Amino acid sequence: MITEIEITAAIFKCQTDEDIFYQKISTIAGVQKVITKDNKLYISVLSAQKNQALKDVSELCDIWHTSFNLVP
Repeated sequence: MITEIEITAAIFKCQTDEDIFYQKISTIAGVQKVITKDNKLYISVLSAQKNQALKDVSELCDIWHTSFNLVP
C-alpha cells in the first residue's frame, strides 16, 4: 500500500535552496512519487516505510519552516 503525505509550500531563498530541498525529498524512505498541486507537495511513500518517511519529512519541514499532514 501507499501512504500520501502533503507538505505545505516551502519558501526558498534561492535556486540552490530549492534544489537541496528537492534532493532531500528524493532521499525520503520509501518515496515512490512526488507531485506539486495547488501550491502543495504530495509525496507517495510505501506504507511499510511510513514511520521512517514521516520522521524524514518532519526533519525536512523543520529545516524549511513548513508543515505536513497525512492525506486521508
